[in-house]
Amino acid sequence: MAEVVLLPDQELEELARENGAGSVEAMVLAKLRCMRAKDRQVFAFQVGDYLMVGSPPDATSEARLIKPAAEDAEQ
Repeated sequence: MAEVVLLPDQELEELARENGAGSVEAMVLAKLRCMRAKDRQVFAFQVGDYLMVGSPPDATSEARLIKPAAEDAEQ
């Protein structure tokens, strides 16, 4: 079953460096930095094969994030 996992900044930076400037990781890192520049308290999360940027999810939003990732994993 998929779960929402906090992706540490350092790990995201390493993945972006390894996978290149056009990678999903690099785009997520850029989005994270842009949102933080606006004083937003946001983090990077991995849900199954997906990466996202946002506030830490509560139980309800976490369940909504996990559902599509779990459905994708079943296919």
